[in-house]
Amino acid sequence: MAMRMVPAPAPAVLRAEELEILLNREEQLPLYRQIATALRRSILNGALPEGARLPSTRDLAKHLGVHRKTVVQAFGRLESLGLVEAGVGQGTFIKGPGANRNPVHPTEGSFDWSRIPASLTRRDDEIWDFVLRDPVPEGTIRLNGATADPENFPTETLREIFDEVLCENGTAALDYGPPAGFLPLREWLAHRLSRPGRLIDPSQVMIVNGSQQGLDVVARALLRPGDRVIVEEPSYSNGFRLFQAHGAEIAGVAMDGGGIRVDRLRRTLADAPAKLAYLMPIFQNPTGTVLDESRIEPILQATAEHDVPILEDHFDADLVYDGPLPTPIHEKDERGQVILLGTFSKILFPGLRLGWLVLPRGAIDTMVEAKQMADLSTGLLVQHAMNLYCRRGLLDEHLSRVRAINGRRLDVLLESLDAHMPDGVSWTRPRGGLTLWLTLPKGCDSLSLFQSARREGVEVSPGPLFFANGGGTENLRIGYLRESEERIVEGVCRLARAVEHEMNRGRGAASKPFV
Repeated sequence: MAMRMVPAPAPAVLRAEELEILLNREEQLPLYRQIATALRRSILNGALPEGARLPSTRDLAKHLGVHRKTVVQAFGRLESLGLVEAGVGQGTFIKGPGANRNPVHPTEGSFDWSRIPASLTRRDDEIWDFVLRDPVPEGTIRLNGATADPENFPTETLREIFDEVLCENGTAALDYGPPAGFLPLREWLAHRLSRPGRLIDPSQVMIVNGSQQGLDVVARALLRPGDRVIVEEPSYSNGFRLFQAHGAEIAGVAMDGGGIRVDRLRRTLADAPAKLAYLMPIFQNPTGTVLDESRIEPILQATAEHDVPILEDHFDADLVYDGPLPTPIHEKDERGQVILLGTFSKILFPGLRLGWLVLPRGAIDTMVEAKQMADLSTGLLVQHAMNLYCRRGLLDEHLSRVRAINGRRLDVLLESLDAHMPDGVSWTRPRGGLTLWLTLPKGCDSLSLFQSARREGVEVSPGPLFFANGGGTENLRIGYLRESEERIVEGVCRLARAVEHEMNRGRGAASKPFV
C-alpha cells in the first residue's frame, strides 16, 4: 500500500494592514529605519510568527505611502540582523529571534569565534559599509578628513628631540612610567591650562594615549551597560560608538548655530536618568560651531540638577584662526563636575597618540585606576620628548605656523563654497577647528551625493555617520586641512557639480539651514 505524502502547510501570509507600523515623518530617523524597527519589535515579542511571509514590498509601500525602495531597505536591514530570509521570487519570510543567519561549523581542531559579535557597536552597518566598501581612487581630493596635514608635521625637530632624550636619559626613558603620566609634562599642562583665579594642580592632569583613550578611560570608570549618555546631535561618531561599545544608550540633543540647545538638553535630562554628557563646545566636530558663552552656566546648572557630569572634548580648541580662544565650559565650572579632554594629535600629528584629561579632585583615583587597568602607563619616551618640545616654546611656534596655513585654507574653502555652490545649499562658517557642516537642499540625499561626488573625484563624509539614532540625510561634513589651497578650490568645484547633479534629479527645494 503506497504511503500518501501529506503536503507541508503553507506559510501564513501577512497582510500590510496587519502590521503595527506607525511612521513619524517629522522624526530625524529615516523611514526605512522606522519600518525596520517596528517589524523587529514585533518579531522579537512574538507578534509575528516564525515562518510567516511578509507582504510584498510593493503592497507594504502602497499601504504606508512610501517609495518601494524604502521598504526594500527596511527588509534588507532585517535580513542583515538575521530576522528575515528572502527567497528569489518567493517573498520574505520571518526567521524568528533565535535564528542564526550565518551558522559556523568549525572543522575539527579549530576554534569557534561565532559567539562574538560581528561589531562591538550598534552602528548602522549599511551606512558604514556603503562609505567604506570601495577603495578611494588615486588622485581623489580628500575633503573628508579631520586630521592635520602630514606636510606640516615637525618631523626633523622631533627627531632631534627624541635623540636628545635618549642620549640624556638612556634606558630610563624606555621604562614604565607612572600611570597618571610623566610629572614634568603634567606640570607644564597644568600651568598652560590654568586661568587667573582658576589654578589647576598637576595631580589633576592625567596623560592618555590620545583623546580616544581618554574617552575610553572615562567610559570604563563611569558607564555600565544600559546607562544613558547625552551627546550633541550631530556628534563625533567614534565618541558615541565607543560609549555604545560599553553598553550605553545614546540620547542626542539638537544643536543650532549657538551650539547645543539648552531647552532640548533640559527636556532630555528630564526624560530619563543619564550618567554622562559628552560635549564639544569649541569648533565642534562635525559642525565647527562654537557654544554661545551665555549657554555655559545654564548647561552647568541643568546637568548639576540631575547629577550628570560633563566630559568636555577640547580636541581642536587650540586651532583658532580668527579672534580670541572661545571660553571652555571647564573654565566656568565651580562645582567640580567637568572633565576636560585634550590631545596633541590634532595640533601636531595623529600618530603621536598623546592626550590628557583634567580631572575633578574627587575623580582622580578612579580614573587613574581605570587608565592603569587599560595599559599600565603611556609610553615614557614620547612624554619626555613632548615635555622638552613644549617647554622650549616649539609647540607655540608650530601652532602659530599651522594656524596661519589652516586659516588660509579655511578662507579659500569658504570663498569657493560662496562662488560655486548652487542656491539652496548652506554651511556653517567656523573660525577655527578642522571641519564645517554643509546642509543640502530639501530632498537631496547625502549618501547618493557621496557616490556622485566620488565619481567626480572628491571625497566627503555623509551626515548619517554623525548621528547615533538616525538623521543627517541632508548633510555633509567637509574637512580641509589635508589638501592644498588649489586642490580645495578644485574639490569644491567637483562637489558643486555633484550637488547640481543630485538637484537635477528633481530633489531641489530649499532647505532650512543649520546656522
